[in-house]
Amino acid sequence: MSKERIGIFGGSFDPIHIGHLIIASDAAEQMALDRVLFIPAAQAPLKPNAPEATANDRAEMTRLAIEADPRFEVRRFEIDRGGTSFSIDTAEEITREFSEAELFWIIGGDQARQLDQWNRIDELAKLVEFICLERDASFVRPDDLPESVVIHPRAMRRLDISSTEARERLKSGQVSKYFLPEPVFRYIKTRNLYQDNRNAS
Repeated sequence: MSKERIGIFGGSFDPIHIGHLIIASDAAEQMALDRVLFIPAAQAPLKPNAPEATANDRAEMTRLAIEADPRFEVRRFEIDRGGTSFSIDTAEEITREFSEAELFWIIGGDQARQLDQWNRIDELAKLVEFICLERDASFVRPDDLPESVVIHPRAMRRLDISSTEARERLKSGQVSKYFLPEPVFRYIKTRNLYQDNRNAS
């Protein structure tokens, strides 16, 4: 019997948007993943600014965004742990829960080029392999990255969608609903997240 293949997709998800879902789906299809765990971060170590929405709001938006896809699940490891969210701690928790599974951490090219800065990367590489999604799959491995780090470069769709733009559109009243899953857009409007978005459309 083959081992279950699990993708791990971490991020601030502030808010989660359509691009996140397409990335997770593409990774699942290209790497034959059985499921993808979405892990909202409490505070990403390589991001200087704290998320604008609360941890609970970001977790709930993530849950709403993925609930219709049986391949996707949300886990609150990092939010419940609090503080700076280090991937090694999360990988160890997931390994305890899914001790027989193969684990694949989903990252973009920018993250891949920073892997040498990740906390305890040697230990993390013993638990997970990395799926690096870039637009042309032309990943160039950093010279100082430990040999033990396994990276699977895969092509990513050309999607110019970001949480930053979604937040700015919500604040300014520009059209934002096409960037977000419908349940997430409704939740944001109901909770009036991202400052005064009552006129967002």
